[in-house]
Amino acid sequence: MKSIFVTATGTDVGKTYISALLVKAMRDAGVDARYYKPALSGAVREGERLIPGDAAFVAECAGLQQQPEQMVSYIFEEAVSPHLAAKRSGAAIELEKLADDRTKAGAAAEFLLVEGCGGLICPLRRDDQSLMLADVAERFGDELLLVAPAGLGSINAAVLTAEYAKQRGLTVRGIVLNGYEAGNFLHEDNRQEIEALTGLPVLATVAWGAKQIDLNLAQL
Repeated sequence: MKSIFVTATGTDVGKTYISALLVKAMRDAGVDARYYKPALSGAVREGERLIPGDAAFVAECAGLQQQPEQMVSYIFEEAVSPHLAAKRSGAAIELEKLADDRTKAGAAAEFLLVEGCGGLICPLRRDDQSLMLADVAERFGDELLLVAPAGLGSINAAVLTAEYAKQRGLTVRGIVLNGYEAGNFLHEDNRQEIEALTGLPVLATVAWGAKQIDLNLAQL
């Protein structure tokens, strides 16, 4: 089973959107691709049910048959950092449960896309133990796909994230620029500078509202 861990330079960069396009592209190409997310906060309550919006979006976009709740280990209603949402709900996010759930999620699949929550320094637990998203990526052993915005500020965010990943011994396979406008001189320069400063390839650029991603899937 092949896998990739999708992370981003920050919140609301389009990580879920890119994840959905990737899973859809894999499945359209005949690959049995699945999706898994360690933790999600800001779920929508429907009666006694908490709907993890990110997983629901990916499932709808990619035509996955699993219920959204089956693809996320920890689901919280409050839209705050996972460590705080867990603390306020009386839960504690356990790394071994995440590792077990990831294994189960990909057991019957050819390809598993793991979507992180926030960036690599997103805290999942800060009590008697410290658990950051980077710790989860390290435990899973997946290579990273970094999603960054195409606009102003993306160079700094992409370089800092890539350097932190390198310090942690994590391998970044490449970068996807979201909200990219072909012909936009700023976006085109950002792409060139990000590749030059990180030494990483920009594997794809995605325009706002795109229905598919133009990426050589073999690179994943």
